[in-house]
Amino acid sequence: MGGFAEVENNEVTILVNGAERGDKIKKEDAQAAFQKAQERLEGVLDEDRQEKIRATQALKRARARLQAAGGVV
Repeated sequence: MGGFAEVENNEVTILVNGAERGDKIKKEDAQAAFQKAQERLEGVLDEDRQEKIRATQALKRARARLQAAGGVV
């Protein structure tokens, strides 16, 4: 969900707010969370900009988790 990475001398340094190992994420749970996030975003009224931003970020997180778990989006 954003961050920085540096590769130098065959070493990768990553700076992020949070990380999660893909092999620790249950694909079924990630798929359900992705569906829920999609539904949430679809239900947001256009004039509620703050909620639209939050719902969009939640969908991006859910998509990233699903992809990390090996799911297809």
